[in-house]
Amino acid sequence: MKIPALISCVTLLLHPLAMFAQTESTQPGATRIAQWKDDKKSPFMLMFDDACPSQVVNAVPELKKRGMAGTFYNFPAAGHYQGNKAFWETTVPAIPGVAYGNHTISHKGFPTLENAEKEIGDANAVIMRLFPGKSPRLVSYADPGGVKNAISGAQIDAVLAKNNLVRRPEFGGHGGGIAYHTAADVLAAADRGISNGTPEYIIFHGVGGDWLVFPLPEFIQLLDGLEARRNSLWIADTISVHKYETARAKAQVKFKQDGPDQIRVLLTADVNLALYDQPLTLITKVPADWKKCQVTQGTSRATAAIDNGEARYEAVPGTTMIVLTPVR
Repeated sequence: MKIPALISCVTLLLHPLAMFAQTESTQPGATRIAQWKDDKKSPFMLMFDDACPSQVVNAVPELKKRGMAGTFYNFPAAGHYQGNKAFWETTVPAIPGVAYGNHTISHKGFPTLENAEKEIGDANAVIMRLFPGKSPRLVSYADPGGVKNAISGAQIDAVLAKNNLVRRPEFGGHGGGIAYHTAADVLAAADRGISNGTPEYIIFHGVGGDWLVFPLPEFIQLLDGLEARRNSLWIADTISVHKYETARAKAQVKFKQDGPDQIRVLLTADVNLALYDQPLTLITKVPADWKKCQVTQGTSRATAAIDNGEARYEAVPGTTMIVLTPVR
């Protein structure tokens, strides 16, 4: 046997996944990673700062009515937060799709490194208490605006990293009541995102009242417009979009058809999987006679419908094989 052939055989024995295909094709088993969750065209994020009282009265009820996701960047030491404490700490966390971001505990800036650690750490502790679950985990972070810091940006970044915080997209050009005044303005941005496949967002303060006000009729019209675009938009909280985008950019997928009744897929991503645990959407070509399929990854099982010869399903990157079998 020639030496190169021997090496090739040994490689396949030691690394059986080397037999998997890595490029897209039209063959059964060919798998692609959707650019965004559920193969939507673009994500859209609704963000709310400062726990404004008008958000209690106007914004949250409208989101809840539509089952629409949003991220709230509160600072719990504020008097107006404390005045609505039961709402922010009991009512809102129970609403599906709602997430809280870290906006520091008092929104007063950082005169010292120790103060920054306390401001950021205390705010994170509130979030972990109100949204118990996996720890450590990533949380979205927004700098308090209009304040001065006496410490360096590098020092702030170190505190953020220590607390697994990720800066949200910048405020400039996306503020409600500043850059965006009407529903038409925001929906035009959402349509650009759909066209370009890029994330879009708006950051609110007051909704129909308080400060930096976005008019309530325009807010309702905006939500209705986003609702009408749900087939194309993934309306999501900020950290879910960040996790999906980051993992997808560093993900690879391999696949292999094992006869007519089984396809194996391996999804990996060069990220910290303990923190970047957002499932990715995979689309796999299946044999023509498959009408539905069972998707198994470890102890997780789901049934995926087949549309135009493709199964769409969720999977978590890692070393656990994904197995597709027909449901007949």
